[in-house]
Amino acid sequence: RLSRRVSIASLRLPSLTDGPRARAQAMLEWLTRGSKQKEDSEVYCSVTEGLQRLYKEKLLPIEKEHHFHQFYSPELTDADFASVPMVLLMGQYSTGKSTFIRHLLQRDYPGLRIGPEPTTDKFVCVSYGETDSTTPGNALVVDKSLPFTQLSHFGNAFLSRLECARLPSPVLEGISLIDTPGVLSGEKQRIQRGYEFESVVKWFSERVDMILLLFDVSKLDISDEFQRVINATRGNDHKIHIILNKADRCTTPQLMRIYGALMWNLGKVIDTPEVSRVFIGSFWDEPLSNDEQRRLFESEENDLYTALAQLPRSAAVRKLNDLIKRARLAKVHAYLIDHLKRKMPSMLGKEKKQKEMIAGLTTIYKEIARDRNVALGDFPDPSMMQEKLKGCNFSNFKKIDKRKMDELENMLSIEVPKLLVMIPSETERAEAAGLSQVGTQASPFAVMKIGGKTEASVFENQWYRPPDLDLYTDQFNSLGPDHAGKVSGQKAKVKLVESKLPSNVLHRIWTLSDVDKDGSLTHYEFALAMHFISMKLEGHDLPDKLPPCMLPYHEQEESETGM
Repeated sequence: RLSRRVSIASLRLPSLTDGPRARAQAMLEWLTRGSKQKEDSEVYCSVTEGLQRLYKEKLLPIEKEHHFHQFYSPELTDADFASVPMVLLMGQYSTGKSTFIRHLLQRDYPGLRIGPEPTTDKFVCVSYGETDSTTPGNALVVDKSLPFTQLSHFGNAFLSRLECARLPSPVLEGISLIDTPGVLSGEKQRIQRGYEFESVVKWFSERVDMILLLFDVSKLDISDEFQRVINATRGNDHKIHIILNKADRCTTPQLMRIYGALMWNLGKVIDTPEVSRVFIGSFWDEPLSNDEQRRLFESEENDLYTALAQLPRSAAVRKLNDLIKRARLAKVHAYLIDHLKRKMPSMLGKEKKQKEMIAGLTTIYKEIARDRNVALGDFPDPSMMQEKLKGCNFSNFKKIDKRKMDELENMLSIEVPKLLVMIPSETERAEAAGLSQVGTQASPFAVMKIGGKTEASVFENQWYRPPDLDLYTDQFNSLGPDHAGKVSGQKAKVKLVESKLPSNVLHRIWTLSDVDKDGSLTHYEFALAMHFISMKLEGHDLPDKLPPCMLPYHEQEESETGM
C-alpha cells in the first residue's frame, strides 16, 4: 500500500499553471507510463517466441525503414526462428556429400543418386516427414511452416533446382540436412547453372547452424568456383567444419602429407588467424581399406557425430547470437543511411556529393563510430557497400527515428538478457539428435563426447575396483619391505618413476594410495599405486578421491559400520 502511494505521488499530472507545451508533455508521460511499465515486465514463454516478437516489434521496423534487405539479407520469418537446426554440406563433386547423408540416415532419401560423376544437380533439403515424399521448389517456397519462403527471390531458374525430400528418420527429428550440387571448376559451369550459385550459398550459410566442407583425399585443389563459394560464407566462419573424407585409402605417411597440403590450400582461402578444425576419417559404411589410423578415425568421427547430435541443444544460442549480430549491423546501417541523408545538399551538387561520400566511405565509418560510440568492427565491408550505394539516390533515404532506435537499444540491453536467462533451462530440455553412429549408451567403438567424456574416460569406472595383489607381489617383495610389511617412500619412488609419468601425476597417485598417510606403502597400498599407474597409462583420468570400494578391506568395514 505504501509503495502504491509512492508510485502515485511520483506521477506528475498536468497543472493549469503550466504552459501549453509543458501540459502536453506531462500528459503524454502520464498516459504512456502504464504501457512502459507493462513493456518492462514483459515475459516470454520460450526463447523462440521471444526472438520472433523482438524481431518483428523492434528490429524489423528499422530494417524496412533503412532498406536493410536491399543491402544485406532478406527479411526473417517466424519459421527461421522455429525450425530445427540445419546443416549445409558443400564440396566438389564426388567428395562424398550425398554418401555422408546416407551414412547418417542409414538409408537413401527420396531421389538420392550416388555415383563417381556429378549426380546431385539440385539443392535438396532433407527433412523429417511421416512418409517418403518430395516437394519441388516452387511448392516448397510457399510453405510458411518451413524457413525457405525467402528463396523465391532467386527466381524460377533456381527453384527448378530446389527440392525438399521428406522421410521418417530419428536423425531428422533433431536436424535437417542440405545437400548441394558438386562444385565444379571453370567460368562456364557457373553460367550454365542459370542462377547465382554463390548468392544461394550465402543465403543458406546465414541461416544454417553448421557448414560442412568436404574434401576427398584425392581432390585437395580448390577451384575458382569453390573459392567463390567459400568466400560467400564469410562472416559465418565459426559455423564451418572441414571433413577430409575417404582417409582410409592412404597410409599414415601419405595422410600426413595430404593433411599438410589441405591446410596449405585452406590457408589461402579462409582468411582467419585460427586454424580450421579438420575431421579426418571415412564417413561411410564400407570396410576400411587401410586401418593403420583406426583409433584416430574413431576419435575424429566421435567428435563430429557429437557436434551434430548436440546441435538441437545449441540452436537457441545460435539463433539468439545471429539476431544480436543482425541487430548490431542494422543499427550501424541506420546510422550510415542517416549520415548520408544529412550530408546531402538540399538543391545543387547532389550527384557530385554522393560520389564523394561513396569514395570516402571508410572515413565516414570512422566518423560515425566516433560520434555514435559504436565499434568499427560492426560496419559492413566498405567495398560491398560502395558497390551497392552506386545505384541508390541518397535523397530518398530516411533519417533516424529516435524512438525506434531507443526500442532497439532496449531490446539489446534489456530484452535479450531476459532470453539469455531462459537458455540453460531450454538447453536442458532439448533432446540430442538421434544419430545411430553415436548414442547415449557408449560402446568400445563410439561415445558421445559430452560432460568431459572421451573414448578412454567413458570406461574409467571399470578401473574403480580393488587391485589384484598377486600381480604386484613380486615387485613389492623386490623392494625389501620392513618387519611391519611396508616399503618406505624412497624405495617405492624408484619403482613408481619407472612409469615415466610426470611427478605431479605420481604425487596424486601417492596421495590416493597412501591410505593411512604414514609415508610408507603396505602391500595393498603399493598394488593400489601400480593399479592407478596402469589406469593413467591407459589414458583415463584419476579420481579426485579414493572410491570407497577401493579402500583396504578393514577400512571398508570401518567405513560401513561408521567407526
